[in-house]
Amino acid sequence: MNNLHCRTHNIALLVVAAVVFAGCGGKEAVAPADVETQAFEDLRTEVREAIDDFTREAEALAVVDALSKDLVSLRESVSERNRQARKLNANYDTPRADFEALFDQIYTEIRANRQRVTQNHQTLMAITTPEEWAQISKSRTKAMQAAISTIQTD
Repeated sequence: MNNLHCRTHNIALLVVAAVVFAGCGGKEAVAPADVETQAFEDLRTEVREAIDDFTREAEALAVVDALSKDLVSLRESVSERNRQARKLNANYDTPRADFEALFDQIYTEIRANRQRVTQNHQTLMAITTPEEWAQISKSRTKAMQAAISTIQTD
């Protein structure tokens, strides 16, 4: 009798677990690009709340917009590079020079993107006071992490 009770109990637990997991599976995943868009909107909101001076706020928002556009451009560039690399790799007879040219182009683009992002970051730091910077820091970090995640998933 005790063994039957344990079996019934285990089956009931499995059924409950299956129902719970089935309910979780119905939700659609949020696209990484949507997460990035929301993270940058949250950053803009945080900038508006943190900076009281209208002129500096407008400057900071322009920098955030430029940074967001640079990261979208970077994502598109990475997708195009991946497409080009697949195309070269698909052809067994592709000369080594073609691969080297692609890698040189990639390196040049990476340096230019890194310089723009660094410049925007430094500009944003210069616009804000230490207190304002501390207030927007968490949102800035989330926006950058979302952008990186989106770039890596494309």
